[in-house]
Parts: sequence; C-alpha cells; structure tokens
Amino acid sequence: MRYLVLVAVIFLSGCASTFQVPSSGTDFTLDSCTPLLNCVSSTSSIFLYQVDPIQLTHALDEASWENIKSVAVELDGASVNDSRFGYLDMTCFSQVFSFPDYFEILVSEDRKSLDVRSQSLIGLYDFGVNRRRVETLTRELVGLGLAKAVAE
Repeated sequence: MRYLVLVAVIFLSGCASTFQVPSSGTDFTLDSCTPLLNCVSSTSSIFLYQVDPIQLTHALDEASWENIKSVAVELDGASVNDSRFGYLDMTCFSQVFSFPDYFEILVSEDRKSLDVRSQSLIGLYDFGVNRRRVETLTRELVGLGLAKAVAE
C-alpha cells in the first residue's frame, strides 16, 4: 500500500505556475522546470526543457499586449488565472481527459521578448504537448506580425 501511495504521489506530482508571483509588476522570473519530463521553459538551462523566448518585433506596449493575450486565450482549453500588463497565467485543459497544464507568459525587462513556461500538473511525461503549445503561440504571434520567426 505504501508503494501504491508513493507511485500515485510521483505520478500526480506536477508543479503549479510560478511559486512566488508578486501581486503587481513583472519584476520576477518564471520558475524552472521540475526534473520530470512534463515541462518546457524559456528560462531553463537544461536542453530537455528549453524553448526559445518569443522575440517581439517591437517593445511591448499595451496594444500589443492585448493582442498577445487574445491569441493566448484562444489556445486549446485555455482559461485565464491571472493577467496584468506583461504577465499572463493560464490553465490549459487537454481536450480528451481535461488534464490541466499551467502556462505562463512574462515580458522581459527590456520588453523585447516574452519568457514562457508550460507544465503539466498531472503525470511524469507530457508527450510534447507543452512544447507544441509554446510553438503554436509563437507561430500565431509571428503570423500577426507581433513576434519574429525563430531561426531554424
């Protein structure tokens, strides 16, 4: 029974969105990924979890932020938890089983790029869902002229 509980805890262990987010402003960084293969982050130095930050075509302003948010909330199963200029915290629910994934966007200090982090709450592996979510957002923003295309 102890082993079953341990396995359940490990299987269900995920992470929430960034742990200590101040109530205002953007003067913080997104959390790193846990050692599980269910997360990607532009702030990670470990290649398994690393995705590129989204490079903006111009410094972030209110109008472009509203456009970025409107694209982000159209992602599959997206629901906004917290939103303010330069920071967006969402939960994206999978289509089949409604598993929750946490997704965050944070503007850089110079307002020329967006850091992103996406992590599954449930499970040890995400089957690439979080990476595809970030790639989808990036592709949509490039299509609208808000972001620069990532060099291959």
